[in-house]
Amino acid sequence: MYTPISFALLTLSLFSQSVTSQTNEFTELRLMHRVVHPDLPVTPWAELGTVSIPSFKSISPIGSHASLSLAESLRDDLAEFAEAVNPNMQGAMYHVAIELPELEGSVSSIKACLLPSSTSANIVIHFSATGEPFAIDYSVSPVPQDGICSATSAGSYPAHNASVVLKSPRMAPLPELRIPPPLTPEGEPVAPVPEKSFVQKYWIYMVVVLGALLISGPAEDSPSGDGKGGK
Repeated sequence: MYTPISFALLTLSLFSQSVTSQTNEFTELRLMHRVVHPDLPVTPWAELGTVSIPSFKSISPIGSHASLSLAESLRDDLAEFAEAVNPNMQGAMYHVAIELPELEGSVSSIKACLLPSSTSANIVIHFSATGEPFAIDYSVSPVPQDGICSATSAGSYPAHNASVVLKSPRMAPLPELRIPPPLTPEGEPVAPVPEKSFVQKYWIYMVVVLGALLISGPAEDSPSGDGKGGK
């Protein structure tokens, strides 16, 4: 039978272990993708892969890297995308989203024609102040400077093992508050006291020096000759 103190220590130990395991535990976030064209039926969402999300406290505002595990059905899904929407079609778009109750609110889209000639992809996931993912940015490279897709690109979608960066919100700098100026009883600003001139500051010293010079008087002249009288 546990004494009250032993029971309290056991409860505290179990609670600490639970908090530590939750802090160090990685969670998984599923990413979805699809291709769309305004003149064709909407392609259903398919799984792109899962991202391992560490503790929110370890995510830096400037970005923390995470790993992406691609879905096993990715290549088959990309082949179906190419059959449904050719990436070279004008207006075709490629969507990547976070799997949330409202997928449409966290979608990143690029021109589908940029994918066939790309060699790498980058994903940035943004988190709210409470640690919830709410936005995603997806991009590929290289991309032409003018943004115009190549007309001779292949009509397929490549499977990129994208690099993933997680970002937490930045704290805005605190405003610098100024002290309000003093007011008179009538509510008007108190006029600043004008700065004194050099004479106003040091006139007393000038008077003392001048008085000392007047009191000392002019210097006495020494008597002429050698002091011997002549006959």
